[in-house]
Amino acid sequence: MKILKNLAIILGCLLVLNNCAWFEKQSPKTKTGAGVGAVVGGIAGLIIDSHNPWRGGILGVAIGAVAGGVIGNIIDHSTREAASKNKTVKYSRTTEKGTKEEIVATPRGTENNSKLVSVKYARDGKVMGEEIQKIYP
Repeated sequence: MKILKNLAIILGCLLVLNNCAWFEKQSPKTKTGAGVGAVVGGIAGLIIDSHNPWRGGILGVAIGAVAGGVIGNIIDHSTREAASKNKTVKYSRTTEKGTKEEIVATPRGTENNSKLVSVKYARDGKVMGEEIQKIYP
């Protein structure tokens, strides 16, 4: 019963985020990243702060949403930049724990009226995700 209550809190927080006016203006990857980050962060917060799951869940949702949104925004920005400049764009950082994260966007040509861009997300040199995005003018 306690888990259902905590999941209801997480879903409520997600609904609040979804209905914010600023959230509607964000790019699709930013929204997706924030949503996924909120769910993962909320669940992690519940598990980590077992003595006070409300606090853990709410903090996890907030931190996860921000982190996921930032990563999604960087992916969108790098994709558009690679398409407009027609050259590979790379963003990287090293976390406080020493993990190296990279987002690499590489133009791959055109299809119909759109430019194709390959986007890779890697951690410590290992590709965690890869997709081809279509960028319309």
